[in-house]
Amino acid sequence: MDRDYIENTKDFVKSIKQEKVYKDYKNYKSIISKNPKLKDKLDEYMKNRFNLQADIAYGTYNSYENLLNLQRQYDDFLDEPLIQNYLKAELGLSKMLDDIFGIISENIDFDLSFLD
Repeated sequence: MDRDYIENTKDFVKSIKQEKVYKDYKNYKSIISKNPKLKDKLDEYMKNRFNLQADIAYGTYNSYENLLNLQRQYDDFLDEPLIQNYLKAELGLSKMLDDIFGIISENIDFDLSFLD
């Protein structure tokens, strides 16, 4: 079986790592990781945010209100420029990956009609 796609994918990942959005994300992640208290608080916030966003996706009662409450709870923390820059970089990387996955799924004919 021809496995050129493995090497092509590795090359593509290397090109992603050269993108400014990825470099920014890695930079801010590295800076934050050097401050254990800040990293722990960020991890706590990210976990809570993720869980609340999952609740929203599943239509859980008051989930949007709970997300707003989370934002209020972490207001001072979220006002820190380093945290703002990290979250902006993280969002940019997420959007880039979403674009990539979207292009792949739109262009690869894979039958999932059985899920309908």
